Amino acid sequence: MLDLLFNLKFLKQDIGVSIVRRSPAILANKNINVINRVGADGDLYEDLGGRKDIIIPVECNFVADNPKTIFRRVKHWLNNIEDNKLIFTDDPGWFYKVVNVEIGQMEVKFKRKGEFTINFTCRGWQYSLDGDEFLEIENNTMLYNEYDLAKPLIYVEGNGEITITINNNKFKVMVKDYLYIDSELEIAYREKTDCLNIDEGDYPVLTYGENNISFTGNVSKIEMKPRWREV
Repeated sequence: MLDLLFNLKFLKQDIGVSIVRRSPAILANKNINVINRVGADGDLYEDLGGRKDIIIPVECNFVADNPKTIFRRVKHWLNNIEDNKLIFTDDPGWFYKVVNVEIGQMEVKFKRKGEFTINFTCRGWQYSLDGDEFLEIENNTMLYNEYDLAKPLIYVEGNGEITITINNNKFKVMVKDYLYIDSELEIAYREKTDCLNIDEGDYPVLTYGENNISFTGNVSKIEMKPRWREV
């Protein structure tokens, strides 16, 4: 039986609610700017980069002596989010990043059967659980990406100006003890409330195929969460 894991709980196993229907796999649309050309054949399409968010509706039901008690449990679970990964048990190695959750009104039938729909708004990618773990990166390392372009999270320990090169992109950061470099958010930080920028170069990405990584400076350790992903 299909189940889902979200916010550290399984819908069926932990809360007692079953999935009736889930939408088919959704391909997130690219962010495209359409330029109309008056008097010309067809339009121009400018790829702005990235993909639009997607909505995954999940229709649910359950049977209980007091449906309102179960529904309150569901609402509490969805309104107090500690982990935004959404995993379906028929694809357990991959997850969606949930950015918003909406739950419809519950309809009660025969006094004991509750029915409702959860709409999960997610980023337009599926992420590999394997790519959500930090890897220690040695100098002059090759990391192979068999998926789409990835935007990693890098953790650096060291001091002073440190230069990191990934393929043809060389970027510099000033490090005091440690620093995170987040290519998804395009920020560098020690704490997320203290946002910085890289000093030179572009935020790193991991392209399909081989990615050669090297660094110079007073580096104690570099770790990378590659964030492997596919549409």
